[in-house]
Amino acid sequence: MVLGAGETRLLVSAPRPKGWSEDMYKHKVLITVVFVCLAVSASNAANIIYVDVNSPNNPGAGTFGNPFRKIQDGINSALPGDTVLIRPGIYSGPGNYDLNPNGKAITISSTNPENAVVVANTVIAPNNAGRGFDIQNGEDANCVLSGLTIRNARAVVSLNGAGIFCYNSSPTICNCVIENGYAEGSGGGLYCYYSNVTIVNCTIMGNTADYYGGGISCNFSSPLVTGCTIRGNTAGHEGGGIDSGESDPNILNCIVIDNGALLGGGIDCYYPGVTRVVNCTFAANSADDFGGALYCQFEGSAIIENSIFWANSASDGAQLGILDGGTASITYCDVQGGQTDVYDPCEQLVWGGGNIDSDPCFALFAPAGDPNLWDFHLQSAYGRWEPNEQNWVTDPNTSLCIDAGDPNSDWTGEPWPNGKRINMGAYGGTAQASKNGNIADLNIDGKVNFVDFAQLGNLWGSTQKVIEDLNGDGIVNLGDLDIMATNWLWEKP
Repeated sequence: MVLGAGETRLLVSAPRPKGWSEDMYKHKVLITVVFVCLAVSASNAANIIYVDVNSPNNPGAGTFGNPFRKIQDGINSALPGDTVLIRPGIYSGPGNYDLNPNGKAITISSTNPENAVVVANTVIAPNNAGRGFDIQNGEDANCVLSGLTIRNARAVVSLNGAGIFCYNSSPTICNCVIENGYAEGSGGGLYCYYSNVTIVNCTIMGNTADYYGGGISCNFSSPLVTGCTIRGNTAGHEGGGIDSGESDPNILNCIVIDNGALLGGGIDCYYPGVTRVVNCTFAANSADDFGGALYCQFEGSAIIENSIFWANSASDGAQLGILDGGTASITYCDVQGGQTDVYDPCEQLVWGGGNIDSDPCFALFAPAGDPNLWDFHLQSAYGRWEPNEQNWVTDPNTSLCIDAGDPNSDWTGEPWPNGKRINMGAYGGTAQASKNGNIADLNIDGKVNFVDFAQLGNLWGSTQKVIEDLNGDGIVNLGDLDIMATNWLWEKP
């Protein structure tokens, strides 16, 4: 069964003009986005307003010793630039859901957004009585939600947007968990309508929409979704993980796994937007009909680079499906089954250079196993980041996805040693990219010899950030020469 563009789609979707430029994909923009999420400068943190569900007073005064008991009271008292600081606890009942920032440039945050334990214990729990946040008063990127868990929300007043509803607003949402939301229409986790939302380092999981976008649904919008995990979401029709209806989303360094829908288990791209997917990992997504990982239809298109598609499933097009005027281009990607697992009866796929069909050698992945245990870092004999141990380990194998991305992509965010080329997959271009080669092989020719010695000597005394600073102490000196001596005459097997 293939759904048409009839009344069902019109119920929860509408068109929008094109949005973000190519500059959005540049490294400098990503740094700026992360900065907005993780840091609040002195100039825009004029006051801290405290909220504590266990406050002895109701409503309280918002001070350190006499905090508000309800989050909305803290928001109502905040002025532009203020931070509403929410202490750990479960926040439910009136005043703790359907939260409305009222158009203010404020930060609504847990006490430590970068601490997963704090985030997991700072819970906005509507208990199916309403949304988590209702943001529709023109909020911009200076309205920040940071380090919160939004659980068991429901779209009650309208069909769309259970966890977070955004209309004509573009907040920044970072380090948040949005889980177990339900929308009768679209956007079980998050719904964007005329909204260029920025979503960074969030986990959106276990959400459900009866129609479109179990995890995220965007219409007339150009959201930026970067560094996120979109997991275990379902949609009754299209886009189990993400549904893009007439929008231009940019999805960077994301893990899209274990989502399901009728069409487009991972992502659905619908008329007439362009979805850009860069350095993402798609695994174990499923569609009843077309496009296990990604589906393009009705002039919806996707541009896919440096990504991995593995163990996805569908009746047709286990990895990708393209139908009804949809288009897609895919370059420097690892696609299980190659073009054989792409359903493209109208020949609208541009199969570009650099694509491979090779086991990506994920650190830990079994399609029938527990998704909570999966780890999509790439195995490497030269160094793989182990998130549980928080250190680098080595493996017997080295994934062929390492140093296999687009040669023109920025690789400088990856740790040294590497092949001066970005990895495929969600960690490519980041500080957790798997390593390759020898730290002293500066010219990456597979040997440590006088050529590398000369390269180190040419930067002797440099205090710039360079790969020749082998021990990372900020200066090229005898410590780095000692490391080179230790690795002298090394050759890659």
